[in-house]
Amino acid sequence: MYVCICHALNDKQVTKALENGARTPASVFRHYERQVQCGKCVPMMREMAQSHCANQCDACPGHATPGHATTQQPARLPEPANADSFPYGIAAE
Repeated sequence: MYVCICHALNDKQVTKALENGARTPASVFRHYERQVQCGKCVPMMREMAQSHCANQCDACPGHATPGHATTQQPARLPEPANADSFPYGIAAE
């Protein structure tokens, strides 16, 4: 299912960004080096992020289940070098 029509981002791509450390719609866009266009996808992405974080999957940084021997946490994505050129605004955070 497409979540963002403007950038053709589907639910699998959004989930992948969330599994790689994105926690807000803005961070999903940064993950794909995009910026918010019309903003109609922001509420859906926000719901997906909240749902993803509520599930507390083992793949997410800081969500490892106590008792599991996880020696290596997934690396957080660095901010893109061009982060200043993407004006996300508060609504996408």
